[in-house]
Amino acid sequence: MSTKFRTVITTAGAAKLAAATAPGGRKVNITTMAVGDGGGKLPVPDAGQTGLIHEVWRHALNKISQDKRNSNYIIAELVIPPEVGGFWMRELGLYDDAGTLIAVANMAESYKPALAEGSGRSQTCRMVIIVSSVASVELTIDTTTVMATQDYVDDKIAEHEQSRRHPDASLTAKGFTQLSSATNSTSETLAATPKAVKAAYDLANGKYTAQDATTTRKGLVQLSSATNSDSETLAATPKAVKAAYDLANGKYTAQDATTARKGLVQLSSATNSDSETLAATPKAVKTAYDLANGKYTAQDATTARKGLVQLSSATNSDSETLAATPKAVKSAYDNAEKRLQKDQNGADIPGKDTFTKNIGACRAYSGALSTEAGNWTTAQFIEWLDSRGAFNHPYWMCKCSWSYGNNKIITDTGCGTIHLAGCVIEVMGNKGAMTIRVTTPSTSTGGGTTNAQFTYINHGDAYAPGWRRDYNTKNQQPAFALGQTGSRVANDKAVGWNWNSGVYDADISGASTLILHFNMNAGSCPAVQFRVNYKNGGIFYRSARDGYGFEADWSEFYTTTRKPSAGDVGAYTKAESDSRYVRDIRLGTRVVQTMQKGVMYEKSGHVITGLGIVGEVDGDDPAVFRPIQKYINGTWYNVAQV
Repeated sequence: MSTKFRTVITTAGAAKLAAATAPGGRKVNITTMAVGDGGGKLPVPDAGQTGLIHEVWRHALNKISQDKRNSNYIIAELVIPPEVGGFWMRELGLYDDAGTLIAVANMAESYKPALAEGSGRSQTCRMVIIVSSVASVELTIDTTTVMATQDYVDDKIAEHEQSRRHPDASLTAKGFTQLSSATNSTSETLAATPKAVKAAYDLANGKYTAQDATTTRKGLVQLSSATNSDSETLAATPKAVKAAYDLANGKYTAQDATTARKGLVQLSSATNSDSETLAATPKAVKTAYDLANGKYTAQDATTARKGLVQLSSATNSDSETLAATPKAVKSAYDNAEKRLQKDQNGADIPGKDTFTKNIGACRAYSGALSTEAGNWTTAQFIEWLDSRGAFNHPYWMCKCSWSYGNNKIITDTGCGTIHLAGCVIEVMGNKGAMTIRVTTPSTSTGGGTTNAQFTYINHGDAYAPGWRRDYNTKNQQPAFALGQTGSRVANDKAVGWNWNSGVYDADISGASTLILHFNMNAGSCPAVQFRVNYKNGGIFYRSARDGYGFEADWSEFYTTTRKPSAGDVGAYTKAESDSRYVRDIRLGTRVVQTMQKGVMYEKSGHVITGLGIVGEVDGDDPAVFRPIQKYINGTWYNVAQV
């Protein structure tokens, strides 16, 4: 099976690509793609082409690149925006910056609608050409004309996901950073997790806020080496302790102190010991003090500082000192989840019909709706509109698909048949008071009326509903119905038999005459014309036969003011009649003839006016004959026969 769709590098394109591979050769800079409709049929690409068969649109390329899987494949991409269209696409062409057609291709037939037609889409066209050397083709384009396609965005996101081209964050610059839950790290390049912050906060929150120690509470103390002081706010130094120890050493036999008795203790500077028999040194005390002193002293948080906060589950509070609980966050999330997203532009509305109905908005229902095959009455058509929610909006419209076999035919309008394929349906009002308008396309089938606008109005029970059809430049009302005249023509034979019916003013030798033209365009006599001259100057007619037109010239009607001549009807003039009247009759000159024995008759055209009877011998009796003569137009004529 032969390939139906293909791309061909033209002869001119092959020459340029070959020249580009030569040393010092100029790269071929492909900048533009054109689309065409092939003149109404699918073309076959030809290397000898220098342009498309019938170009309908061209534009700078959106992208040209090398195929990642096939190194010698070059992919050129064109994006046709939604507002451009109104044409069929059957052929593509690639042009370089010098206007040379480099490659030509055919494609699957596709109609590109314009947004103004009621349906629009962005369409991407790609052409792939195979070259021996990709280096011979310039793969850069003007980025100011680039439109990001879905594939382009997906590729860039995938590339970005695999990329490590991200700077690390520092104390002086933003960037990416690694999280850490450690609480003893000195790193300035890691970011603390909430877990680490919580551990540090809990530790600091549990530390003692420094204050003076008393006998009833822990706190800061001043050291004293005195051994005779009765202060309860000072702490003994090791010197004082030693003096007391030395004194005591000579007294009571020392024993180790425990939590249950006094005694001698060993000092320890450890800050992580859990011993109950050692005593902390000032070093250990200082370490603990410094640690606690550096901790955060708890205070209420504000929008300007960290601190302690009280939790709240309220979802309607405007407090800036309370913190939301997970319950409040969940309530806010659940509420937000039911809201519409701005970046969806209404695409996430679950019930668009109900939504537009509730806000009283117009509804564009569909741009390619099928009504299924068969015939409809007007009542069935209205019920179908009702099932689609057409009467729930102040204005509702849809466009039917272009499938003749999948759309209904409305047969009872009384002013034409409506085949809904390709029609635009508009509904205004509600089911109790409606106006429906149907605009038909320029082509149809099944007897559908083309280029027409049908309007149906029904305002309730007391209203007489019905269809009407508007006339327009493509669907004209007969001239006689409008009381209009036709154009002025050059002569009385200039109005063709298949012209629109109308009254035309014709010029005959400088004088005008009126031509009334009737065209039914049906039957053996599809058209008839009447020509009327001014001042009752005559009426003429001629008629056409089938598709042959007017085969005979004008014929005139005879009237009381334009009677036919004798010659017109084949009658004699008075002179001609007089020349044929018999004005007189007479007997002509006598002729004598002897009679023979036997029977004897008169001579032709004669009568016997006398007989002579002698009787002596046979043949001696005379008979007298005279011709009968008629007097016509001054001349006597013998009659031929009596």
